[in-house]
Amino acid sequence: MSDVEIYYHALTSAADAIQTRVSSAVMDNADIQGDDTGVENPAHRVALRLEMNRRLSGLNRAVLERTTAASEVGALLTAIATRYSDLDVELTGQEQP
Repeated sequence: MSDVEIYYHALTSAADAIQTRVSSAVMDNADIQGDDTGVENPAHRVALRLEMNRRLSGLNRAVLERTTAASEVGALLTAIATRYSDLDVELTGQEQP
């Protein structure tokens, strides 16, 4: 196994791991979306419910921003891995499966 092939597998593994984590975060984020926080007006404290809604919305936005950034990193890793694969073909003259 050539050095380029080792790096290629490391990069594709990292990209796959990132995409797996992104998918997991998106699924977890879906659990905190929506208008119903599960808290109505405890002891008639509307301010508490509104604050929970505000903070959960902020958390939701933060997760979406981070998952977008992580997806971009995963795409860049995949692009780099493709370039490594191209380099391997260029250096060896043989295309790896």
